Amino acid sequence: MGCRKCSLAETLGDPTPTKTDQGISMDERAEMSEAMEQDGTTAAETKDQGDEWNYKRHVMTKFASMPDAHHSCETFAADCPQMQMLCGTFTSDKWSFQPLTVVLHGRSGDGKSAWARRILLHWARGKIYPGIFSYVFFLDARDIPSRRKSSLEELISREWPDSPVPMKKIMSQPERLLFVVDGFDDLDIALEDADMNICADWAVKQPRSVLMCSLLKKVLLPESSLIVTVRHMGMEKLKSMLISPHYLFIKGISLERRIQLFLEHIMNEDQKIQVLRAVLDNHVLIDRCQVSFMRWLICQALELQMASGKSLPPTCQILTGLYTTFVVHQLTPREVSERCLSPEEKVVLKGLCRMAAEGVWTMKFVFYSDDLGVHGLTEPELSTSKLRRIILLRDGLEERYFTFLHLSLQEFCAALYYILEGLETEWDPHALCLENMKSLKELKKIGFNIHLLQMKRFLFGLMNKEVVKALEDMLGCPVALVVRRVLLHWVSLLGQRADATSPLDFLDSFYCLFETQDEEFVCLALTSFREVRLTMNRPMDLMVTSFCLQHCQRLQKIRMEVREIFPEDETKVWPILPQGMETKPLVTEWWENLCSVLSTHPSLQQLDFSGSILNEWALRTLCIKLRQPTCKIQKLIFEGIQTTLGFHHLWKTLIVNPNIKHLNLGSIHLKEEDVGIACEALKHPHCVLDSLRLDHCGLTHTCCRVISQILVTSKSLKSLSLARNKVTDQGIVPLCEALTVSQCNLKKLILGNCGLTAAACQDLASLLIGNKSLTHLDLSTNNLGTEGVTVLCRALKLSTCALQRLILRECHLDVVSCGFLALGLMSNRRLTHLSLSMNPLGDDGMNLLCEVMAETSCHLQDLELVKCHLTAACCKNLSFAMTRSKHLRSLDLAINALGDDGMAALCEGLKERTTALRRLGLEACELTSDCCEVLSSALSCNQCLSSLNLMGNHFSPKGIMKLCTAFMRPTSKLRFIGLWKWQFPARTRKQLEEAQLRQPHVVIDPRWYSFDEDDRYWWKN
Repeated sequence: MGCRKCSLAETLGDPTPTKTDQGISMDERAEMSEAMEQDGTTAAETKDQGDEWNYKRHVMTKFASMPDAHHSCETFAADCPQMQMLCGTFTSDKWSFQPLTVVLHGRSGDGKSAWARRILLHWARGKIYPGIFSYVFFLDARDIPSRRKSSLEELISREWPDSPVPMKKIMSQPERLLFVVDGFDDLDIALEDADMNICADWAVKQPRSVLMCSLLKKVLLPESSLIVTVRHMGMEKLKSMLISPHYLFIKGISLERRIQLFLEHIMNEDQKIQVLRAVLDNHVLIDRCQVSFMRWLICQALELQMASGKSLPPTCQILTGLYTTFVVHQLTPREVSERCLSPEEKVVLKGLCRMAAEGVWTMKFVFYSDDLGVHGLTEPELSTSKLRRIILLRDGLEERYFTFLHLSLQEFCAALYYILEGLETEWDPHALCLENMKSLKELKKIGFNIHLLQMKRFLFGLMNKEVVKALEDMLGCPVALVVRRVLLHWVSLLGQRADATSPLDFLDSFYCLFETQDEEFVCLALTSFREVRLTMNRPMDLMVTSFCLQHCQRLQKIRMEVREIFPEDETKVWPILPQGMETKPLVTEWWENLCSVLSTHPSLQQLDFSGSILNEWALRTLCIKLRQPTCKIQKLIFEGIQTTLGFHHLWKTLIVNPNIKHLNLGSIHLKEEDVGIACEALKHPHCVLDSLRLDHCGLTHTCCRVISQILVTSKSLKSLSLARNKVTDQGIVPLCEALTVSQCNLKKLILGNCGLTAAACQDLASLLIGNKSLTHLDLSTNNLGTEGVTVLCRALKLSTCALQRLILRECHLDVVSCGFLALGLMSNRRLTHLSLSMNPLGDDGMNLLCEVMAETSCHLQDLELVKCHLTAACCKNLSFAMTRSKHLRSLDLAINALGDDGMAALCEGLKERTTALRRLGLEACELTSDCCEVLSSALSCNQCLSSLNLMGNHFSPKGIMKLCTAFMRPTSKLRFIGLWKWQFPARTRKQLEEAQLRQPHVVIDPRWYSFDEDDRYWWKN
């Protein structure tokens, strides 16, 4: 019978058939006989191969008795895709590559260990790898203490039945050996020791860490094959040890199967629907239901909460509350007369929690007798006390060891340790406490350890008032939340450095705060937040975000990238639920709530959904909420969103809501009919849109005539961007005609990369002459050339030209173009900002510009010359122009080969008191430490320069030391310095940090261009 498509873990879940007295079912005996027949083994050969069959019988006896054993051949069928993949991993692929190492990786509890055991079981039955491996050995990492010494021979002997081990026979064909290493994460192997004392002899005793490392690195028995199981967290460490591995991801059981198994744990039929609804939309809980123990824990905790008279919320939200309910019940069950722990029990609990915390920080999840002693614990205390309900004693082949019933219980106990530590009268923070995590960079390291991340969430959850009360009842004393101020400080750090905080960090902080369910705490934590960036991958992210945003009262900007989380039909019920238990997904309700929070937020000004996937219903819901009178949002950004048939809702919103002034629809493909509908809305007298961006929207010259109607009729529109559309010279005609109409109020026009040529410049020149309102024009990345610029410069010379800012980046200008620009600048007193970047002007072109800049009639304030083929030859003239110009405030010379000689010439100008320059860009100008002395001297003399970019140059630590001298001078006016501190040694970084301490107002950061205090990059915003 064929089997359905299934994941690896689903393939392994059938009940165990009845066993014989020897531990092997009758089916298994038949399977062994069948396997022998399939191999063509005769009775005589079986006698010769007695060792192999005795070992296989031993494997079947041992692993068939495991609770997760799987015996159904049908559901282990070879036509399951992942089973086929696993069975075929040790055969050559189409490129003749044959891996000797296979890694089974996945999340904790997804069935990796179960698969490891079943591989042995089904190999022994002859179902997998027939004729490939003579022997398969199981090495449980939890049962291999690394500090002990042994040989591989001894490790194999532990797995052998009572008969003598035929080691010579086994080792005679190493290519027919397979070692299954289960739980690499629990092997105590330090990376720095991985290459030391590698052992190639299977008979020599070595520390087991060396032995396992030798096996993994293919130094020991290089011809043998390996299967290794590992959690995601251990992947990087494992990769560094393996040679050409093949990776297979263990998906875990399906959502449908998880729900089926989850419901089996709930005995009360009346409660099933209530509990199911509480869990179904909570991905945190439903993911944990991969593991049988976790399904039981969650169900028991939910039933206990309901038994106490508490009504479950729409979703069982607080994970910490469930774990607290479970642990409190385990340690102080209702039938016990004394409901609180004794002083002795509290000491043991604190020791256990300390051990859990240190284990989480050091990635240690298996504890031996020595580990207990370090934390003042003994084996009898844990195995006989109430604590045996949350930690499990296991009998290893050589040494007993402890593990928590699940990793998440260790994470919970680790968080509980910091609460118990606070019970002391004089609290000295533990060496591993969050109190020692001072900087944002250190705190963000927590995000790389999923166990620390979850411990941190539990720690926030332990601030919940109901959780605190339950703990106080269990402990019999008040709980002082000393760690509360540390948690508040951690969240506030994220808000203070929003630009350096990733969307994942923001979302993680929101989940942490959500665990508290303490509105006062959340308000305090989010006081410093002005800007937030989030990525929404799960429906529950919407609910968590809603909760936090309504308590983030000073928020001004938010960016949310919503992935594909909405159902195609919002009215449909969950398709995977049993009959009679149908319920609708809560994602629709949560989205409506989030939209309500956004539309009623008192301070929110900018809403950015760039990159989101919103179906028609989601966009309609959002737009309806944005029409509310309470909505204060002024700027909407929908750049690159994916949606269908929903934009007409947006245009209506622009008419209804007078607060929305800015709209960005960049990178959304708009059809001509979309443009027509938009224009009708924008022409409406109630639409007061000030800025419209339609970058890269697939517009053509035919759309420009429709857009031109907006320019004539709209009294409010001040800025229009059509960048990266095929406007072409044809489309520029109707636009320029509309812009010359007297009632047109447009001030900013962005036509970058629109396919314009010199032919369009005549219309643009007429526009500049006839239009009194246009002050900003971007023509970058258009092939205008000298011919086009010549025409534009004629308009620039006229007094009627109102242009203030002109962007001519990458317009194919040369030295001749500079001559015409110089003439235009000579007569123009209004043009203050000019960008000529990415044009091959050369030194000759620069010299022509310097001549006009030195004239009093030139009012240029900001000149951008990035990558203009400049060298040191033009720097003397440039330095002179700097000293003579009364208006020049900003000069960007990035990516020009100025060198140290050029820097020296510029420094002569910087020293002069007549130099008014405040901002100087020298990124990637081929500067070395040889110029640091003269630059430091110039900075010491200069009283105006406040922003300096030195990124991408070749400074040595000695050169930086000279610059720090100038940075630290009390008279220095510098505020922004572009440098990447991490490219320098620790000592140099320390000097830069000391400079910042001496001058707290100074920012040393590689993102120099983000400090835009003068709307310099207006065409990008």
